[in-house]
Amino acid sequence: LKNDSEIKVREKSKRIPIILDSVKRIKGDHTLPWLAIDKAKLVGVFMRTPERNEVPEEFNEQLVVELYSK
Repeated sequence: LKNDSEIKVREKSKRIPIILDSVKRIKGDHTLPWLAIDKAKLVGVFMRTPERNEVPEEFNEQLVVELYSK
């Protein structure tokens, strides 16, 4: 993704239960500083590449590098 890329759910996919359930799980107005989400419109904007400390998930970066370097 490039900065300011818009990601949205296609019109025909907006009624799919798994999509609707995923949107319901987004708590309140909580967003990440590098991602803007409009739950009503099912649109997100990737504003910029996050810094490592802004990524909430814990993972082993070295394993990712090894996987994609094969």
